[in-house]
Amino acid sequence: MINVLDFFVKAYAKLHNYPGVPVRVLTPFRIMVRYGAKTFLPGYLAKPELTESKKKVGITVSFTSFPARIDNVWQIVECMLRQTYQPEKILLWLSKEQFPTPDSIPQSLRDREGERFQIRMVEGDIRSHKKYYYVSKELPDSLVFLIDDDIYYETHLIERVMSAYKEHPEAVICNYGYHIGRNEDGSLKPYKQWIHECHYSTSDDLFFGSGGGTLFRPSELYSDLTDIDKARKLCPMADDIWLNAMVRLAGKKIVLLQNGGDVLSVYNPNNVELFRQNKMESQNDGQIKAVNDYYQRQLF
Repeated sequence: MINVLDFFVKAYAKLHNYPGVPVRVLTPFRIMVRYGAKTFLPGYLAKPELTESKKKVGITVSFTSFPARIDNVWQIVECMLRQTYQPEKILLWLSKEQFPTPDSIPQSLRDREGERFQIRMVEGDIRSHKKYYYVSKELPDSLVFLIDDDIYYETHLIERVMSAYKEHPEAVICNYGYHIGRNEDGSLKPYKQWIHECHYSTSDDLFFGSGGGTLFRPSELYSDLTDIDKARKLCPMADDIWLNAMVRLAGKKIVLLQNGGDVLSVYNPNNVELFRQNKMESQNDGQIKAVNDYYQRQLF
């Protein structure tokens, strides 16, 4: 029986960069897949999954969210609950400032709380840094798998990541990333000119997007990882830049899985896309410079 979730995720990825086909030809099909996902996936994920034996792995999935997206976060939880390799925990970190009462958290999320999925309420609001900060403080020696709150994930993702980790236990494993763009003289190109990489790579010029699915052990990264004051000063809007810097400062290798193409986003009508704000308004360039200047190294 076809898995509807995997069908949409993989179809959208393949339509991102299909060999020999112009983008203008693929665009209408991408729109059709997005519309189909918006129409069918919520209903599909709301139905109970067929019971089957799954391998359990000792990793903790960690992510965060905010009010503009919270109503659909249950779909991301379902994507993780349906993984062929089951994580030990799925932790969602929410700010008490944004969700002051139990009623401010959708019932669709509270209904899914249990042994594996837990909602953790925290003081203050460190924005997207919540994704990695609290789990790194609580479980520094555990394997942590970071995701985003607005992406559909295929059911074999953790299985593929763990397979790569067995081959490269010293590395950070990611499912989404870019090749850092450089000019002929070696200087850095603007972030928006970096090239999205769809194929397996271990290049020294990789930059991972943590929310696409990223596996690492916090204690193996640079010691400033949980220096949240420094992280917020240098990268207030870009946890990805901070995480990539911590990986590079620790001398860790990055392994990018073959991912087929683009990620399929969950439809959120009042969405605030941090990625677009950072990339299109060139805020990432300033934050990259701030990190390089502070550490007095060309990390990127």
